[in-house]
Amino acid sequence: MISLSPTASFVAAIFYSIFISFSNVEILYFLPLAYVLFCEYKNFFQILKRVVLLNIFIVMIFIVLLLQTSLEEALNIYLRTNMIIAFNIALFFRSSGYDIVRALNDLRFPKRVVSSIYFTLKMIQVLSDELKTIRQTLKARGFKANSSLFAYETYGNLFGHIFVKSIRKAQALEQTFNLRGFHGRIYLINTIKISYYDLILIFLITLIYIKRFIV
Repeated sequence: MISLSPTASFVAAIFYSIFISFSNVEILYFLPLAYVLFCEYKNFFQILKRVVLLNIFIVMIFIVLLLQTSLEEALNIYLRTNMIIAFNIALFFRSSGYDIVRALNDLRFPKRVVSSIYFTLKMIQVLSDELKTIRQTLKARGFKANSSLFAYETYGNLFGHIFVKSIRKAQALEQTFNLRGFHGRIYLINTIKISYYDLILIFLITLIYIKRFIV
């Protein structure tokens, strides 16, 4: 598989998504999508599976648009939505959330924005691990999800526990960084370099803009 840098992926995702959102579908616009799918050819079916699952909701939107507008307009919006979703899933399929932080840092976003996103992702990871632990505990105790009063009480206690846990974790994280002299900036070890494959992706995105606004 071909690895694309988080910075190039982030920039491409933004510009491609914005462009496709406000354009009618043309064959040329499939080139960046085909390229990122080629880069993730080993995970193609897993990416396709995620897109199909999301299409459960997209098809409902398509039906509503079909009743309110013409078939051509509804089909155009349906294709654009799937192109954006498939493009972004393929770009970030093997990426961790922290790659986005690294990309924002490389693009010289304000340090407080970078730090805020970093801490947000950190808390999401902590709470996700906590939720997995609780689910394993419930499973080991023979808990089964149903519509009984006991199940609802268990869910209530679960969400309450996670809420309290998140507050405590946030306070502990704040105290830790204050003791380390944190002043609003996260220092990252930047080892990412723009590769030849990244340049191809940027070129394909640029090409569709040239086609739309210049040619």
